[in-house]
Amino acid sequence: MKHTLLAGCVASVLSAAAAAQTAPSEELETIVVTATRRAVDAQDVPQTINVLSEQNIKDLGSQDFAALANSVAGVELRQDQAGQGSVGIRGILPLDEGNLYGGTNSISGLYVGELPLSAAGRFPVLSPFDMQRVEVLKGPQGTLFGEGSLSGTIRFIPNPADSKDWDAAADMIYSATEHGGENYILNGMLNVPIASDVAGLRIAGYDRNMGGYTDARISDGLTVFKTIDDANTEHSTGGRASLLLTPAEDLTISATAFLNETDNGFQNRATKNLTGSFSTKEYAHDELDAYNFAVEYDFGFAELVASYSYTDRSIDGSSDQSGFVPIVQGALEQLNPLVVFVLGLPPLPQVTGVYGKQDMGNRSNIGDIRLVSNGKDAFKWTVGAFYKTTDTLYKLDGNSTPPVPPSTWAAITGALTGGQLVVSDALVSKSTATVDQWALYGEASYDLSDKWQLLAGGRYFEENRDSLSSWSSAFALLTGGTPPGSQKSSGDSSLFLPKVSATYRFSPDVLAYALYNEGFRGGGQNDFIVMTGGPPDYDPETLDNSEIGLKSTLLDNRVIVNVSLYYMDWHDLQQVVAQGIGGIGESIGNVGDAHSAGMDFETRWLATDSLELTLTASLLQAELDNDVVLGPSAGNTVVPKGTRIPGTSENSFGVGATYRFNAFGDTGGFLGGRVTSHGDIISSLTTYKETTSGATTLDLRAGIEADHWQVYLFATNVTDASVPLRQDPSVNDIYTGQPLYYWASPRTIGINIRLGL
Repeated sequence: MKHTLLAGCVASVLSAAAAAQTAPSEELETIVVTATRRAVDAQDVPQTINVLSEQNIKDLGSQDFAALANSVAGVELRQDQAGQGSVGIRGILPLDEGNLYGGTNSISGLYVGELPLSAAGRFPVLSPFDMQRVEVLKGPQGTLFGEGSLSGTIRFIPNPADSKDWDAAADMIYSATEHGGENYILNGMLNVPIASDVAGLRIAGYDRNMGGYTDARISDGLTVFKTIDDANTEHSTGGRASLLLTPAEDLTISATAFLNETDNGFQNRATKNLTGSFSTKEYAHDELDAYNFAVEYDFGFAELVASYSYTDRSIDGSSDQSGFVPIVQGALEQLNPLVVFVLGLPPLPQVTGVYGKQDMGNRSNIGDIRLVSNGKDAFKWTVGAFYKTTDTLYKLDGNSTPPVPPSTWAAITGALTGGQLVVSDALVSKSTATVDQWALYGEASYDLSDKWQLLAGGRYFEENRDSLSSWSSAFALLTGGTPPGSQKSSGDSSLFLPKVSATYRFSPDVLAYALYNEGFRGGGQNDFIVMTGGPPDYDPETLDNSEIGLKSTLLDNRVIVNVSLYYMDWHDLQQVVAQGIGGIGESIGNVGDAHSAGMDFETRWLATDSLELTLTASLLQAELDNDVVLGPSAGNTVVPKGTRIPGTSENSFGVGATYRFNAFGDTGGFLGGRVTSHGDIISSLTTYKETTSGATTLDLRAGIEADHWQVYLFATNVTDASVPLRQDPSVNDIYTGQPLYYWASPRTIGINIRLGL
């Protein structure tokens, strides 16, 4: 269905032309956002919001979620491969970035329209094509967006279906990456007015083929068996379809489907020469089907919005566990005399690799109903209710290459236990979990005068959790672990999250605000405490944000200057504190508190009618407030108070410029560039004494723009800077012994052609 959706919309526009030429402007673009659940000018919202309009996205040439996220100062995307990694805002990131399945909750919220798509360690491969805007809400968003928006919320707002006019567009990109392969991206959109002013259908599809840029050596640590060039490939295909109905003036009904399927090769993990050693081949398949149905009715005094979403996500893949190769080989060598001389079986194999095959399925049903006042009076309010139920299945199958036959494992365990216990699995674990959440929320503001506004709000949240886990591992049993078994667990959490703010207007175009609000990430149970010896459960993380800010629109809307200062107290940080023998199970614990303090700065300046300059900057101090003991699996390492939060840069900034001019006749010219810089980081608490260097990159873009077509040449990371995202703390390269890093893309040069009606 996904391929048909894409092919249909692209075929309809191959002879058409794209959006009209962008003409010079006498003032900056006014961007309306819905971060407060009502349409408001972004400059009137008393909180920090970085917004990328549709024109901003096009001018940047951003091709995926990673490129967009990294263009915003104070946002950190540590991507292990497409769709895998973690997003942090204002220094709030998961302490275990590589631990995708240790927890069930995300630290930052991600939405496409009304669809919530947050998942721990995972984000869908979102195309920014045909997006009306992207809103980055910094700081906790617990009141309106609930659990999982601890650090902030990123909202992709698609263009809605239009019931009046036909529209179509195609966006085609070809590029080549230094040290890597070729890349092909094809986007298409078709808008069909089914019935004028009553019904419209909009379909947008994409197909991404990214050639990769890191090489993979297949090795057992002593011998290189083969080398795979450009191994971290990505192929993503999908799209969205939106049906909009307006059967009456006050009634709007919408139905949206979002589909995505991604196949990845190896993770982008390598040494500094962009070559890494793996003991086995890696792959990942990620499929997401998400649907939303919403009804909006305008009562006059308020608008009612009722929304239902269903998401079904399945992820399967195999990841290299080369650090276990010597451990497994050593154990098999000790068992060989028993196998050969006592059991009379063939010798155990010489292990060249160890892998972990992971399968995860996640299904969610989400309901949200809210009533939002019309905003015309001094008293404005929003009230709502939220419900979510999630069922998750996670399975891990670990084994060696070549594998020990199951019958041999059964014979070994039977012989060593006197026939009392026969285990044929090398390592298998399985966990099923159900989480039910509900919440009541609301906000109310009052304009005391033309200058003063007060706001108060809150969210009450409850969650109930049940899980069942089982395990069976001959290797774990023979290395001091426990026999096969199962365990049930349950738990619950409840929280109240307040929000208050005061806004003062010096003039219609300049306001100052003071804000206090809270956010949280849910707690959970540890399913494998029999093996790990960890705590039975862990509490939710909470974040208290105190913020003051100034927003100003100056010189007849030719200059925007926004600045905010914040201090956030982060409580009950979640961290892996114990791991089972043989790799089964990880236990999460609450390891104390931290804080994050800093400044966000943003300015946009329309220097001339054709030249626009932008600057965003973030200064940050995010540190532990107490010593953290990592537990036996990390050698009982004590991480001292004052250590930086992993993955956080103390400074980041972006400087950009766009210039439009008349090229010839009715054809315009475009020049654009952006410099982005992120400071150094520590990659994990286990390697807190080591730093991973930051990087500064330059992107350039130039083209010609006509009414019905545009052509651009572009280059990203023009200087071919090395951009390490983080160091792998678990293992060095098994062949060279050098540190391993996850890398962003080297220099990429390409051409972008846009066509449309």
